[in-house]
This record gives sequence, structure tokens and C-alpha cells, in this order.
Amino acid sequence: MKTSRWIALIGTAALVAGTLTGCMPLETPGPKAILRASLVEQVVPFTTSVDGSLSYATNGEIVTYRWAFGDGSSAEGEVVEHTYTDDGTYEITLMVVDEKGMSTSESIQVKALNPPPTADFSYSPKSNYEGSYVVSCSETVTFEADNCTDDGEIVKYEWYFGYRDKHGDPVGAEGKSVTHEFLYAGEYKITLTVTDNDGGQTDYVETLQVVGGPPCYADTSDGYGWNTGGGTCP
Repeated sequence: MKTSRWIALIGTAALVAGTLTGCMPLETPGPKAILRASLVEQVVPFTTSVDGSLSYATNGEIVTYRWAFGDGSSAEGEVVEHTYTDDGTYEITLMVVDEKGMSTSESIQVKALNPPPTADFSYSPKSNYEGSYVVSCSETVTFEADNCTDDGEIVKYEWYFGYRDKHGDPVGAEGKSVTHEFLYAGEYKITLTVTDNDGGQTDYVETLQVVGGPPCYADTSDGYGWNTGGGTCP
């Protein structure tokens, strides 16, 4: 019994000694990839600088830094720059390789944002009255959104003419070019909302000055919600 115990103890001691002296192989840890980005969210065109200089190898040194930007582009180097031209969410991946050929990787996400469209409009006819432009009651006014721009395509033009009907609903129209008649004098805040193919929206507001009064033939029952029975003839 004692002999068996001594054999077991000797075997255990030999195992420990072999481990301490390096006679038994140990697994070598691989390198560690660490990446930083100067920007992670911006409107396109969007340039970010990515830095892998904090990456390290436990035994030896890192010899290769490989980058993948999630849009089909790639690069090599400790610090590189990349520009995104299309909006979307992308994953940047850094893979580092040490001198023993061991590798590891790390990833982060960046968001390239859609630039909103620009909105503007013109209207006609209009008259210069005491230094300000005005239009007359019951005059057919044409509104044109021909100065709007976008990096893609504007898919919707929505107009609000600054007042509500007798049901409380906003009075407006849709289209790049629309017409409208105002029956009552006053100031109207005309709002144009444009939407692009990526869902970006922009509003443009301009005040329209209307002068005069409704003509005798005007049906004003849908004007401001007042039912006056029409205009009054001289």
C-alpha cells in the first residue's frame, strides 16, 4: 500500500516539475485586436479614421493590420481612413496577425446618415405693394417646388396653405406644382414638406400676404369654417 502511494506521489511531482521547466507544451495566446474610430456617425459623404495601434501581441509583435469596412472596401495599415458615400449601417472589422501567424479580430459599427433634401418654392402671380409682395383674394396662385434638391430623389411634395377647413382639417395639396385660391385677406404661412427616397424630410415655410375680399360669386362656406353664404355683389 505504501509503495503505491509513493509511486503516485512521484508521478505527480514529475508532472509538476515538467510543467515548471517547460518540458510539457503550453498553448501560446494569440494577439489582441483593439480598434478606435474618429467618427462613428455622420452624414454622407462620411470619412472616418480608424486606428489599430493599441492592438498587441503577447509573445512577439503584430506584423499585419487588415481592415474590412463593410461596404466591400478593405485596407492594410496600423492607421487608415475610409469614406462612405452611401447611407447605411456598416461593420468595420480589424484583423491583426502576429509574427507567429496567429490572428484575431474585433469589430465596431458605424452609421452613415442620409443627408436630408433641401426645400424651397416660388409662387406667381404676385404684385409689389408698398415694398412687399401680395396676391389678391380669389386669385389663382401657382406654387412651384422646382428649386428643391437631394442626393437621391425627392418622391413627395406636400403643401399646407396655412388654414383649416370647416371640419378642422388642414387645407393642402400634393405635387411639385400646385394651385390654390385664397378667399380671405390675411397672412398665410405656406409650408412645403419634401420627402426623399431614403425617408429624409425637410420643411420650408414662407408667409404669403393676401389682400382684398372674396368676389360676389365666391362660395365661402369652406373658407375658414365660416358660412357667410357667399360674397356680396355691389
